[in-house]
Amino acid sequence: MKLYFNPLSPNVRRVRLTAAVLGMELEERLLDFSKGEHKNPEYLALNPNGAVPTLVDGDFVLTESRSIMQYLASKKPESGLLPRDEAARADVTRWQFWDSSHFSPQLGTFAFEKLIKGMVGLGEPDVAKINDALVNFRRFGAVLNQRLQGRDYVVGNSLTLADLTLASSLMYAKQTEVPVAEFPNVERWFARITALDGWKKTS
Repeated sequence: MKLYFNPLSPNVRRVRLTAAVLGMELEERLLDFSKGEHKNPEYLALNPNGAVPTLVDGDFVLTESRSIMQYLASKKPESGLLPRDEAARADVTRWQFWDSSHFSPQLGTFAFEKLIKGMVGLGEPDVAKINDALVNFRRFGAVLNQRLQGRDYVVGNSLTLADLTLASSLMYAKQTEVPVAEFPNVERWFARITALDGWKKTS
């Protein structure tokens, strides 16, 4: 399987982390955004959004990081990353959607305004956008903190794609000074995920 990627993307981190935890080797194809390689016609034929990641498995082409995670995990159901139990599997998917809709966008704003802008010369951070993201991060951080009360993992009693999805959204939390410490359950859980060999291998 081929993975088109750029290591700066939390979306890519989700997929690479999933593969690492599963012990899968992916043939990685780096896209240099500074050279516009993600906008080449050849790549747009695979991913019309011009985004990363894109997985190619034979004739099957799959985009969107969370769907790729499920596809990889389904190849190794014994891993438990995507539970066989229908309710547990739906719960994992629920938290992946929750991340996409609520949690990840706030962290993406932090990363873009406080990190990416400076790296690519797009000017100064937009303080108003950062403040809005901070309000929303605290709102949704409280939801995740409550979920993790008395729990080691987001769903069930073992590692699942829910954990890998949400932790990857926090990829730049330290560099962008996201106040994770305000949520002790999240902080404790995040420390557990970042201690995984798979996380270290994909750092």
